[in-house]
Amino acid sequence: MVVDGSSTDGTLEIMERYRPRLFAVLNDANLGVYDAWNRAIGLCHSPWIAFLGCDDRYSDKWALAKLLGAAQNSCDQPVFAYSKVSHRNANDRELAVVGQPWQIARKQLTFRMSVNHGGALHSRELFNAGGFDASFRIVGDYEFLYRQRDRLTAVFVDEPLVLARLGGLSTRSDLAITQKLEVKRIFKMHRAGIFANLYWYLGMSATLASLALARIRNLTR
Repeated sequence: MVVDGSSTDGTLEIMERYRPRLFAVLNDANLGVYDAWNRAIGLCHSPWIAFLGCDDRYSDKWALAKLLGAAQNSCDQPVFAYSKVSHRNANDRELAVVGQPWQIARKQLTFRMSVNHGGALHSRELFNAGGFDASFRIVGDYEFLYRQRDRLTAVFVDEPLVLARLGGLSTRSDLAITQKLEVKRIFKMHRAGIFANLYWYLGMSATLASLALARIRNLTR
C-alpha cells in the first residue's frame, strides 16, 4: 500500500506504472504524515503493519522476513519488532548505523525516542487503543509508543535492515525546536516523571546552543 500526500517528485507516475500491484491512497499533504498513516491502517488487514518513510528502503528482500521471524520466534510474544538502521546521505553513503537492544531501549523510552520506528513491524493489536495522534507533526510515532509503554513488548534484530535517507522531518535542524516542543507536549499529556522533564530541559538547552553557534558561524563567514 502507498499513501501519497500530494507529492510532486514523480511518485504518482511510479505508482501508476505499478498500479496492478499496488493499492494507492491519495492524501492531502497539509494533513501530515500521521493522518496518512491512520488512513492506511484503516485499510490494512494484515496482522503486522510497517511504515516506511519517503526515500527509506529495506536493506534486501529478506528484511521483512527477518523482522517477522524474530517476532514469531520470541518467547516474549512481542507486539513490536525493530532493527538497526543505516543512516545515509543524498549520495547513498552510509553515515552511521544506529539501534540498541530492547532491554536498553525499553528503559530509555520513558524520556526519549529510543527505538528505530522506520520500517519496524507493529502488531495490529497495538492499534486497538487508537492510531497515531495527527495533531503531532514530527513525533507522533514517539507519542504512539509512549502511550503504550507500560504494555509494550518488543524484539530487536541486530543488523541494519532499514536504510534511511537523512533529511526527514525528525532530522531537519530547522524543525529541531518544534520537535522538542512536541516532545514536551507528550510528557505533559502522559504525566512523565521528573527525570524525563529534566532530560527534556537539558536537550532543549543543547539544541538552542547548537542553533545559536550555527547562526554565529554563518554570520562570521
